[in-house]
Amino acid sequence: MDPPPQSVFQRQKIPTQPEKNNKELAQQEYSIAYEYIKQGKYDPAIEHLKEAIKLWPKYYGAYIALAKAYRYKRNIAEAESTYNYAKKIDPKDPRAYEGLGALYSKFKRYPDAIAEFEQGLHYDSTNVNLLNGLGYIYTKTKEYDKALSYYQKSLSVEPNNLTTMFALANVYKEMGEPDKAVSYLQQLKKKRPENTEVRKKLAEVLMDMKRYSEAIDEYKFLLSKEPDNYYYHLQLGSLYQLVKKYKSAQKEYEEALKLDPKSAQPLFRIADLYLSQKKLTSAENYVRKALAIEPNNLYGSVLLGDIYERKGYYTKIKWDKNKSKKNCSILNSALTSFNVAINHYKKAKADPQFSSYASNEIVRCRKWIKGLNEDKWFYCKGGK
Repeated sequence: MDPPPQSVFQRQKIPTQPEKNNKELAQQEYSIAYEYIKQGKYDPAIEHLKEAIKLWPKYYGAYIALAKAYRYKRNIAEAESTYNYAKKIDPKDPRAYEGLGALYSKFKRYPDAIAEFEQGLHYDSTNVNLLNGLGYIYTKTKEYDKALSYYQKSLSVEPNNLTTMFALANVYKEMGEPDKAVSYLQQLKKKRPENTEVRKKLAEVLMDMKRYSEAIDEYKFLLSKEPDNYYYHLQLGSLYQLVKKYKSAQKEYEEALKLDPKSAQPLFRIADLYLSQKKLTSAENYVRKALAIEPNNLYGSVLLGDIYERKGYYTKIKWDKNKSKKNCSILNSALTSFNVAINHYKKAKADPQFSSYASNEIVRCRKWIKGLNEDKWFYCKGGK
Protein backbone atom coordinates (compact mmCIF):
# COMPACT_ATOMS: atom_id res chain seq x y z
CA MET A 1 0.00 0.00 0.00
CA ASP A 2 1.39 3.41 -1.00
CA PRO A 3 1.95 5.85 1.86
CA PRO A 4 -0.29 8.93 2.00
CA PRO A 5 1.12 12.25 0.73
CA GLN A 6 3.28 14.01 3.27
CA SER A 7 1.53 16.68 5.29
CA VAL A 8 3.07 19.84 6.69
CA PHE A 9 3.82 17.85 9.87
CA GLN A 10 5.76 15.17 8.02
CA ARG A 11 7.87 17.66 6.05
CA GLN A 12 9.08 19.60 9.06
CA LYS A 13 11.77 18.55 11.51
CA ILE A 14 10.82 17.89 15.09
CA PRO A 15 11.67 21.14 16.90
CA THR A 16 13.09 21.75 20.32
CA GLN A 17 11.15 22.62 23.50
CA PRO A 18 9.47 26.06 23.59
CA GLU A 19 9.92 28.65 26.25
CA LYS A 20 7.75 28.32 29.35
CA ASN A 21 5.32 31.09 28.38
CA ASN A 22 4.69 29.56 24.96
CA LYS A 23 4.00 26.21 26.57
CA GLU A 24 1.39 27.75 28.87
CA LEU A 25 -0.23 29.60 25.96
CA ALA A 26 -0.31 26.34 23.99
CA GLN A 27 -2.13 24.63 26.84
CA GLN A 28 -4.66 27.47 26.90
CA GLU A 29 -5.28 27.01 23.17
CA TYR A 30 -5.71 23.29 23.77
CA SER A 31 -8.31 23.92 26.49
CA ILE A 32 -10.30 26.20 24.17
CA ALA A 33 -10.13 23.60 21.40
CA TYR A 34 -11.28 20.88 23.79
CA GLU A 35 -14.43 22.86 24.60
CA TYR A 36 -15.16 23.29 20.90
CA ILE A 37 -14.74 19.55 20.34
CA LYS A 38 -17.24 18.81 23.12
CA GLN A 39 -19.71 21.08 21.32
CA GLY A 40 -19.09 19.37 17.97
CA LYS A 41 -17.53 22.54 16.53
CA TYR A 42 -14.54 20.96 14.85
CA ASP A 43 -13.36 23.76 12.55
CA PRO A 44 -12.60 26.26 15.35
CA ALA A 45 -11.18 23.38 17.42
CA ILE A 46 -8.76 22.58 14.61
CA GLU A 47 -7.66 26.22 14.36
CA HIS A 48 -6.93 26.44 18.09
CA LEU A 49 -5.08 23.11 18.07
CA LYS A 50 -2.92 24.29 15.17
CA GLU A 51 -2.15 27.43 17.16
CA ALA A 52 -1.23 25.28 20.17
CA ILE A 53 1.15 23.26 18.01
CA LYS A 54 2.67 26.45 16.58
CA LEU A 55 3.40 27.63 20.12
CA TRP A 56 4.61 24.20 21.29
CA PRO A 57 5.59 22.06 18.29
CA LYS A 58 6.22 18.94 20.41
CA TYR A 59 2.83 19.13 22.17
CA TYR A 60 1.91 15.45 21.76
CA GLY A 61 -1.59 15.72 23.23
CA ALA A 62 -2.47 18.50 20.80
CA TYR A 63 -1.55 16.28 17.83
CA ILE A 64 -3.76 13.48 19.18
CA ALA A 65 -6.67 15.88 19.69
CA LEU A 66 -6.12 17.36 16.22
CA ALA A 67 -6.15 13.90 14.65
CA LYS A 68 -9.42 13.11 16.46
CA ALA A 69 -10.96 16.36 15.20
CA TYR A 70 -9.99 15.39 11.66
CA ARG A 71 -11.56 11.96 12.23
CA TYR A 72 -14.82 13.55 13.36
CA LYS A 73 -14.80 15.61 10.14
CA ARG A 74 -14.02 12.43 8.17
CA ASN A 75 -10.81 14.01 6.89
CA ILE A 76 -9.06 10.67 6.97
CA ALA A 77 -5.83 11.63 5.19
CA GLU A 78 -5.11 14.48 7.62
CA ALA A 79 -6.03 12.34 10.63
CA GLU A 80 -3.70 9.58 9.45
CA SER A 81 -0.75 11.89 8.79
CA THR A 82 -1.24 13.69 12.12
CA TYR A 83 -1.20 10.42 14.07
CA ASN A 84 1.92 9.33 12.20
CA TYR A 85 3.66 12.61 13.00
CA ALA A 86 2.74 12.18 16.67
CA LYS A 87 4.51 8.80 16.59
CA LYS A 88 7.71 10.59 15.52
CA ILE A 89 7.48 12.96 18.49
CA ASP A 90 7.10 10.11 20.99
CA PRO A 91 7.24 6.60 19.51
CA LYS A 92 6.56 5.02 22.90
CA ASP A 93 3.27 6.81 23.64
CA PRO A 94 0.46 4.36 22.74
CA ARG A 95 -2.19 6.98 21.94
CA ALA A 96 -1.18 7.44 18.30
CA TYR A 97 -1.22 3.68 17.70
CA GLU A 98 -4.61 3.48 19.39
CA GLY A 99 -5.96 6.31 17.23
CA LEU A 100 -4.67 4.84 13.98
CA GLY A 101 -5.97 1.41 14.94
CA ALA A 102 -9.42 2.83 15.63
CA LEU A 103 -9.32 4.82 12.38
CA TYR A 104 -8.42 1.77 10.30
CA SER A 105 -10.97 -0.40 12.14
CA LYS A 106 -13.77 2.01 11.28
CA PHE A 107 -13.01 1.61 7.59
CA LYS A 108 -12.48 -2.16 7.90
CA ARG A 109 -8.77 -1.94 7.16
CA TYR A 110 -8.27 -4.69 9.69
CA PRO A 111 -4.69 -5.77 8.83
CA ASP A 112 -3.52 -2.15 9.14
CA ALA A 113 -5.44 -1.75 12.41
CA ILE A 114 -3.94 -4.95 13.84
CA ALA A 115 -0.44 -3.74 12.97
CA GLU A 116 -1.00 -0.45 14.82
CA PHE A 117 -2.54 -2.03 17.91
CA GLU A 118 0.24 -4.62 18.11
CA GLN A 119 2.93 -1.96 17.71
CA GLY A 120 1.34 0.00 20.53
CA LEU A 121 1.35 -3.11 22.73
CA HIS A 122 5.07 -3.46 22.05
CA TYR A 123 5.51 -0.28 24.10
CA ASP A 124 2.64 -0.78 26.56
CA SER A 125 1.66 -4.44 26.85
CA THR A 126 -1.10 -3.80 29.40
CA ASN A 127 -2.89 -0.98 27.58
CA VAL A 128 -6.59 -1.87 27.81
CA ASN A 129 -7.64 0.25 24.83
CA LEU A 130 -5.13 -1.51 22.58
CA LEU A 131 -6.12 -4.96 23.87
CA ASN A 132 -9.80 -4.18 23.40
CA GLY A 133 -9.11 -2.83 19.94
CA LEU A 134 -7.67 -6.19 18.92
CA GLY A 135 -10.57 -7.97 20.62
CA TYR A 136 -12.99 -5.86 18.58
CA ILE A 137 -11.27 -6.63 15.28
CA TYR A 138 -11.12 -10.37 15.90
CA THR A 139 -14.80 -10.33 16.84
CA LYS A 140 -15.58 -8.63 13.53
CA THR A 141 -13.51 -11.20 11.62
CA LYS A 142 -15.17 -14.00 13.63
CA GLU A 143 -11.84 -15.20 15.04
CA TYR A 144 -13.49 -15.64 18.39
CA ASP A 145 -10.70 -17.47 20.22
CA LYS A 146 -8.33 -14.57 19.54
CA ALA A 147 -11.01 -12.06 20.53
CA LEU A 148 -11.58 -13.87 23.84
CA SER A 149 -7.86 -14.01 24.51
CA TYR A 150 -7.43 -10.25 24.15
CA TYR A 151 -10.55 -9.38 26.13
CA GLN A 152 -9.56 -11.75 28.93
CA LYS A 153 -6.08 -10.25 29.07
CA SER A 154 -7.72 -6.82 29.21
CA LEU A 155 -9.87 -7.95 32.16
CA SER A 156 -6.79 -9.25 33.95
CA VAL A 157 -5.50 -5.67 33.84
CA GLU A 158 -8.80 -3.98 34.73
CA PRO A 159 -11.15 -6.62 36.23
CA ASN A 160 -14.04 -4.16 36.62
CA ASN A 161 -13.91 -2.60 33.16
CA LEU A 162 -17.55 -2.62 32.06
CA THR A 163 -16.75 -1.99 28.40
CA THR A 164 -14.57 -5.08 28.28
CA MET A 165 -17.10 -7.26 30.09
CA PHE A 166 -19.84 -6.11 27.75
CA ALA A 167 -17.68 -6.90 24.72
CA LEU A 168 -16.78 -10.32 26.14
CA ALA A 169 -20.46 -11.14 26.67
CA ASN A 170 -21.13 -10.17 23.07
CA VAL A 171 -18.41 -12.54 21.83
CA TYR A 172 -19.97 -15.45 23.73
CA LYS A 173 -23.37 -14.54 22.29
CA GLU A 174 -21.97 -14.53 18.74
CA MET A 175 -20.21 -17.84 19.43
CA GLY A 176 -23.50 -19.46 20.39
CA GLU A 177 -22.61 -19.77 24.09
CA PRO A 178 -25.42 -17.67 25.60
CA ASP A 179 -25.01 -19.09 29.14
CA LYS A 180 -21.57 -17.49 29.40
CA ALA A 181 -22.92 -14.28 27.88
CA VAL A 182 -25.68 -14.15 30.50
CA SER A 183 -23.16 -14.78 33.28
CA TYR A 184 -21.11 -11.75 32.27
CA LEU A 185 -24.18 -9.60 31.70
CA GLN A 186 -25.57 -10.52 35.11
CA GLN A 187 -22.27 -9.41 36.65
CA LEU A 188 -22.54 -6.15 34.75
CA LYS A 189 -26.13 -5.70 35.88
CA LYS A 190 -25.05 -5.99 39.53
CA LYS A 191 -22.36 -3.37 39.02
CA ARG A 192 -24.49 -1.01 36.93
CA PRO A 193 -28.17 -1.84 37.48
CA GLU A 194 -29.31 1.37 35.78
CA ASN A 195 -27.27 0.84 32.60
CA THR A 196 -29.87 0.40 29.85
CA GLU A 197 -27.42 -0.97 27.27
CA VAL A 198 -26.49 -3.81 29.62
CA ARG A 199 -30.14 -4.54 30.39
CA LYS A 200 -31.07 -4.46 26.70
CA LYS A 201 -28.34 -6.92 25.74
CA LEU A 202 -29.30 -9.16 28.67
CA ALA A 203 -32.96 -9.10 27.59
CA GLU A 204 -32.03 -10.07 24.03
CA VAL A 205 -29.82 -12.96 25.13
CA LEU A 206 -32.45 -14.23 27.59
CA MET A 207 -35.03 -14.10 24.80
CA ASP A 208 -32.73 -16.11 22.51
CA MET A 209 -32.39 -18.68 25.31
CA LYS A 210 -36.20 -18.88 25.70
CA ARG A 211 -35.97 -17.60 29.27
CA TYR A 212 -39.02 -15.53 28.53
CA SER A 213 -40.15 -14.50 32.02
CA GLU A 214 -36.69 -13.11 32.82
CA ALA A 215 -36.56 -11.30 29.49
CA ILE A 216 -39.99 -9.80 30.19
CA ASP A 217 -38.71 -8.39 33.48
CA GLU A 218 -35.77 -6.77 31.70
CA TYR A 219 -37.97 -5.10 29.07
CA LYS A 220 -40.35 -3.89 31.77
CA PHE A 221 -37.40 -2.23 33.48
CA LEU A 222 -36.26 -0.70 30.19
CA LEU A 223 -39.73 0.69 29.53
CA SER A 224 -39.81 2.19 33.02
CA LYS A 225 -36.77 4.21 31.91
CA GLU A 226 -37.88 4.85 28.32
CA PRO A 227 -41.68 4.51 28.11
CA ASP A 228 -41.77 5.81 24.53
CA ASN A 229 -39.23 3.33 23.15
CA TYR A 230 -40.83 1.72 20.08
CA TYR A 231 -38.41 -1.23 19.97
CA TYR A 232 -38.95 -2.17 23.63
CA HIS A 233 -42.74 -2.27 23.16
CA LEU A 234 -42.37 -4.56 20.13
CA GLN A 235 -40.00 -6.89 21.96
CA LEU A 236 -42.18 -7.06 25.06
CA GLY A 237 -45.20 -7.75 22.86
CA SER A 238 -43.37 -10.64 21.20
CA LEU A 239 -42.47 -12.10 24.58
CA TYR A 240 -46.04 -11.90 25.83
CA GLN A 241 -47.17 -13.60 22.63
CA LEU A 242 -44.67 -16.41 23.18
CA VAL A 243 -46.04 -17.06 26.68
CA LYS A 244 -49.62 -16.81 25.33
CA LYS A 245 -50.50 -13.60 27.16
CA TYR A 246 -52.29 -12.34 24.10
CA LYS A 247 -54.05 -9.30 25.59
CA SER A 248 -50.79 -8.01 27.02
CA ALA A 249 -49.06 -8.65 23.70
CA GLN A 250 -51.69 -6.71 21.77
CA LYS A 251 -51.44 -3.81 24.20
CA GLU A 252 -47.67 -3.55 23.60
CA TYR A 253 -48.05 -3.76 19.82
CA GLU A 254 -50.70 -1.05 19.89
CA GLU A 255 -48.40 1.15 21.99
CA ALA A 256 -45.69 0.69 19.37
CA LEU A 257 -48.19 1.61 16.66
CA LYS A 258 -49.12 4.81 18.51
CA LEU A 259 -45.45 5.74 18.70
CA ASP A 260 -44.94 5.15 14.97
CA PRO A 261 -48.26 5.08 13.06
CA LYS A 262 -46.45 4.89 9.72
CA SER A 263 -44.64 1.67 10.61
CA ALA A 264 -45.92 -1.61 9.22
CA GLN A 265 -44.14 -3.76 11.79
CA PRO A 266 -46.69 -3.41 14.65
CA LEU A 267 -49.47 -4.25 12.19
CA PHE A 268 -47.64 -7.37 11.04
CA ARG A 269 -47.10 -8.35 14.69
CA ILE A 270 -50.81 -7.90 15.49
CA ALA A 271 -51.66 -10.01 12.42
CA ASP A 272 -49.34 -12.75 13.65
CA LEU A 273 -50.93 -12.47 17.09
CA TYR A 274 -54.40 -13.04 15.63
CA LEU A 275 -53.01 -15.94 13.63
CA SER A 276 -51.77 -17.50 16.89
CA GLN A 277 -55.33 -17.26 18.21
CA LYS A 278 -56.85 -18.75 15.01
CA LYS A 279 -58.59 -15.43 14.22
CA LEU A 280 -57.80 -15.71 10.55
CA THR A 281 -60.05 -12.97 9.17
CA SER A 282 -58.69 -10.40 11.62
CA ALA A 283 -55.15 -11.58 10.88
CA GLU A 284 -55.65 -11.07 7.14
CA ASN A 285 -57.14 -7.61 7.68
CA TYR A 286 -54.05 -6.49 9.59
CA VAL A 287 -51.69 -7.95 6.99
CA ARG A 288 -53.52 -5.94 4.32
CA LYS A 289 -53.17 -2.78 6.43
CA ALA A 290 -49.44 -3.42 6.85
CA LEU A 291 -48.95 -4.08 3.14
CA ALA A 292 -50.67 -0.80 2.34
CA ILE A 293 -47.71 0.83 4.14
CA GLU A 294 -44.95 -1.53 2.94
CA PRO A 295 -46.24 -3.32 -0.18
CA ASN A 296 -42.88 -4.98 -0.89
CA ASN A 297 -42.36 -6.44 2.58
CA LEU A 298 -42.35 -10.20 1.99
CA TYR A 299 -43.14 -10.88 5.64
CA GLY A 300 -46.67 -10.06 4.51
CA SER A 301 -46.50 -12.86 1.94
CA VAL A 302 -45.35 -15.30 4.62
CA LEU A 303 -48.24 -14.34 6.88
CA LEU A 304 -50.79 -14.56 4.06
CA GLY A 305 -49.36 -17.97 3.19
CA ASP A 306 -49.79 -19.06 6.81
CA ILE A 307 -53.33 -17.67 6.97
CA TYR A 308 -54.51 -19.49 3.85
CA GLU A 309 -52.67 -22.67 4.78
CA ARG A 310 -54.53 -22.64 8.11
CA LYS A 311 -57.83 -21.93 6.34
CA GLY A 312 -57.17 -24.89 4.08
CA TYR A 313 -56.17 -27.12 6.97
CA TYR A 314 -59.20 -26.30 9.12
CA THR A 315 -61.48 -26.83 6.12
CA LYS A 316 -59.73 -30.12 5.34
CA ILE A 317 -60.46 -31.31 8.90
CA LYS A 318 -64.17 -30.66 8.29
CA TRP A 319 -63.97 -32.69 5.08
CA ASP A 320 -62.04 -35.53 6.74
CA LYS A 321 -64.75 -35.83 9.40
CA ASN A 322 -67.55 -36.22 6.86
CA LYS A 323 -66.39 -37.27 3.41
CA SER A 324 -69.36 -37.42 1.07
CA LYS A 325 -70.51 -36.16 -2.31
CA LYS A 326 -72.78 -33.54 -0.71
CA ASN A 327 -69.73 -32.00 1.03
CA CYS A 328 -67.57 -31.60 -2.08
CA SER A 329 -67.86 -27.82 -1.78
CA ILE A 330 -65.92 -28.10 1.50
CA LEU A 331 -63.21 -30.11 -0.24
CA ASN A 332 -63.00 -27.55 -3.06
CA SER A 333 -62.76 -24.71 -0.56
CA ALA A 334 -59.80 -26.42 1.12
CA LEU A 335 -58.08 -26.90 -2.26
CA THR A 336 -58.57 -23.24 -3.12
CA SER A 337 -57.07 -22.11 0.19
CA PHE A 338 -54.03 -24.36 -0.18
CA ASN A 339 -53.38 -23.09 -3.72
CA VAL A 340 -53.66 -19.46 -2.58
CA ALA A 341 -51.24 -20.26 0.25
CA ILE A 342 -48.75 -21.75 -2.23
CA ASN A 343 -48.86 -18.60 -4.37
CA HIS A 344 -48.06 -16.42 -1.37
CA TYR A 345 -45.25 -18.74 -0.22
CA LYS A 346 -43.75 -18.69 -3.73
CA LYS A 347 -43.58 -14.93 -3.52
CA ALA A 348 -42.04 -15.07 -0.04
CA LYS A 349 -39.22 -17.34 -1.28
CA ALA A 350 -37.60 -14.30 -2.93
CA ASP A 351 -36.43 -13.20 0.52
CA PRO A 352 -33.56 -15.44 1.75
CA GLN A 353 -34.70 -15.22 5.38
CA PHE A 354 -38.07 -16.76 4.46
CA SER A 355 -37.00 -19.06 1.61
CA SER A 356 -36.48 -22.28 3.57
CA TYR A 357 -39.64 -21.90 5.64
CA ALA A 358 -41.77 -21.04 2.59
CA SER A 359 -40.37 -24.02 0.63
CA ASN A 360 -41.24 -26.42 3.46
CA GLU A 361 -44.79 -25.06 3.68
CA ILE A 362 -45.25 -25.42 -0.08
CA VAL A 363 -44.31 -29.10 0.23
CA ARG A 364 -46.78 -29.50 3.09
CA CYS A 365 -49.61 -27.83 1.14
CA ARG A 366 -48.95 -29.94 -1.96
CA LYS A 367 -49.09 -33.11 0.12
CA TRP A 368 -52.54 -32.14 1.39
CA ILE A 369 -53.64 -31.12 -2.11
CA LYS A 370 -52.61 -34.52 -3.44
CA GLY A 371 -54.73 -36.30 -0.81
CA LEU A 372 -57.71 -34.03 -1.46
CA ASN A 373 -57.49 -34.56 -5.22
CA GLU A 374 -57.62 -38.33 -4.64
CA ASP A 375 -60.74 -37.83 -2.52
CA LYS A 376 -62.18 -35.54 -5.17
CA TRP A 377 -61.81 -38.20 -7.85
CA PHE A 378 -63.42 -40.83 -5.60
CA TYR A 379 -66.26 -38.82 -4.01
CA CYS A 380 -66.94 -35.85 -6.21
CA LYS A 381 -66.69 -37.22 -9.77
CA GLY A 382 -64.96 -34.19 -11.21
CA GLY A 383 -65.74 -31.82 -8.39
CA LYS A 384 -69.54 -31.58 -8.51
